[in-house]
Amino acid sequence: MARGSSLGTQYRLQRLLTQDRITGTLEEVAAAHETNRQNTIKEILVHMFLMSKFGLFNQEPPGPPVRIALSVQGAENQYFWSTGGDNAAHCAPGQIYCGSETVQKRIKTNEDLEMIVECLFSKTDGIELRFNAADSSAEGHGSGNRLRRVFGAACFEAARVGEFTRINPQIGFSHVIERIFRIYQQEGVQVIDLAIMAERGEGVGGGPA
Repeated sequence: MARGSSLGTQYRLQRLLTQDRITGTLEEVAAAHETNRQNTIKEILVHMFLMSKFGLFNQEPPGPPVRIALSVQGAENQYFWSTGGDNAAHCAPGQIYCGSETVQKRIKTNEDLEMIVECLFSKTDGIELRFNAADSSAEGHGSGNRLRRVFGAACFEAARVGEFTRINPQIGFSHVIERIFRIYQQEGVQVIDLAIMAERGEGVGGGPA
């Protein structure tokens, strides 16, 4: 039976959320995909902060309210599909887990909110195969300081801070999210640039370095 909410079943979402192709030079495609990625990550950080604030990452009763370890892994779901022969590149560089389950599955009382968070982790852009190779390399399909690790660090920090931060109703908490987002922005863009340079070098050289 297809899982769903008032937002629709997964199958209907897959049919609806088909992405238009991002076109242009390698730099233009990278800029457009990175803009979508950064917007997606900001939204995920907000959810990580609030989910931690409301104890959704804590062990459930009857055990003590101890926070379960978070981790980052590869993408779990994909509701957004590319067109033609292009690839669908995830905007979120990975999927955050709480223990053995995805963080969105920790939302037990609101199926619509669970689906919203799941869609953030599932969102993709339709891009050409060559750029997706660079994007996958940056995300973590290899060794070194990869984007998935940087993304995970930002999400873990949002959860850590959310657990203890008192929200001032007059100023909110957007300044906290902006500070945490710089963890990704300062390091993540460098990872992307290096991956694109490596992919361009492979194209010019006629083979992998």
